Amino acid sequence: MGTKKAVFFDIDGTLVNFRGQMPQSAKKALLELQRNGHKIILCSGRSRRQMYPFLLELGFDGIVGATGAYVECGNDVVFRHSMSSEEIHIVTGVLDKAGACYSAQAGECMITSAQHRDRQLARFHALLDDAEMIEQIWRHVKITDHMEQMEGIEKFVYYESAWPVQKIREHLPDRFDVTESSFEAAVDDSGEVTSHGINKAYGMQKYLERAGIAREDTIAFGDGPNDFDMLEYAAVGVAMGNAVAALKDRADYIAAGVDEDGVARALQELGLVQG
Repeated sequence: MGTKKAVFFDIDGTLVNFRGQMPQSAKKALLELQRNGHKIILCSGRSRRQMYPFLLELGFDGIVGATGAYVECGNDVVFRHSMSSEEIHIVTGVLDKAGACYSAQAGECMITSAQHRDRQLARFHALLDDAEMIEQIWRHVKITDHMEQMEGIEKFVYYESAWPVQKIREHLPDRFDVTESSFEAAVDDSGEVTSHGINKAYGMQKYLERAGIAREDTIAFGDGPNDFDMLEYAAVGVAMGNAVAALKDRADYIAAGVDEDGVARALQELGLVQG
């Protein structure tokens, strides 16, 4: 692979395990990738505000955030999509009927209700042994009982739904996509709601257009349900060893797990770093 590549990385379950830890080998490989002239781009369901500061400090060449609703190339924001007040009203209505607790991602903040805040905080503390990261996220939370009045909402994340993902999907119109959660091991009571067609592959396309890089020079690493389109769009799709089975079926290459130096070892085998 002598041509310079644009390499897109999911965060949770790919660069960072579900305890918020990044293998030192992955950090070293990312820096070597850049030194070798390749572009490294975060491609996550997280909004920019929710991304780990230690990741952003590595100096990525681009960011695809909020499952494709937000795209940076270098220091420039090149694409941003937000839901209309009508769309927000539709989504919250369905999630309320499903008994889910939920929040909206809106660029530089999260938005939720007082009713849902405590449920979500308890869940974050149960999943993440990282008080600093939780504080980083929750100090930028806006509380409202009228989400439809809020601007800049990119997507919804929900937990503890009494309805499975498929039932929520059936109750929302075609203008939305519903995907199983990628923040933790996939469970049927949690997921994310995005605008139809706004996904990681779309965000990758927006980045490549601005960066002047061809699709055939792309590689993508992922592990979860919201990485399906990302791996299918990339010229080379890499599924982590800990990835869901359906993603491995779509992958061109299966790496070792995130805690088994999977990113670094795969980049070595693809000839992009020496290690």
